[in-house]
Amino acid sequence: MFKPRIHRRKVLAGYIFKFFNFIKIMPVSIIIPTKNEPAIQDLVDEINREIRERHEIIIVDKSDVRPKIKGARVYTQKSDGLGNAVLEGLKASRGDPIVIMDGDGSHDPKDLANMLKKAKDYEIVMGSKFVPGGRASYSFSRLLVSRVFNTLARIILGIGVRDSMSGFAVIRRGVFKRIALRPKGFKIVIETVFKSKANVFEHPITFRERKAGKSKVGFNLRGLREAWRILSLLVNLRLGRY
Repeated sequence: MFKPRIHRRKVLAGYIFKFFNFIKIMPVSIIIPTKNEPAIQDLVDEINREIRERHEIIIVDKSDVRPKIKGARVYTQKSDGLGNAVLEGLKASRGDPIVIMDGDGSHDPKDLANMLKKAKDYEIVMGSKFVPGGRASYSFSRLLVSRVFNTLARIILGIGVRDSMSGFAVIRRGVFKRIALRPKGFKIVIETVFKSKANVFEHPITFRERKAGKSKVGFNLRGLREAWRILSLLVNLRLGRY
């Protein structure tokens, strides 16, 4: 006569266990801002294959049509700009460390697996094309542009990071808690490095060609506008305006 009550208690206990298992902190949160990225499902699948640690993938999307993605949580971006998309993803995340990576497939999840190992010893691990072992599979002209702006970043901001523009990083949650971020555009990682004064390790990566869509970098009007935005960001960060 007591079996139904015992059964209900077991069911309730099971739900409580699942609830606390859900809300507990994830070891890794991977934040990917996207806007009209046709290959995002391929990237999510690749991440889930390569990353062995328990993790969550958070897509903060600004696409014309919201994508249907399996293996990740998708949030519609309420603000504007890639940097603000990362902040929205940070609020939705439960993990430590936080991973920031591009949604176009240029950042290789195989590199991320190795970066996560280094994150145990450093507050920030940045993916770098310009340290020994790093490389980029794009044109000489684009590589030259990247080197020029990374050199300007080192000079203007006084940081020793050789590839601060990569946008691929593993960052301890505590770093975000001690700084105020006001991102302008998409270079939120460099803002984090500059403001936090965290200890940074640059891990070699292979920067791949994006699988689809168009890059903003290049010797054209769009590229010049992006270059002006980056230069303006660097100067204003140095002057403390952001």
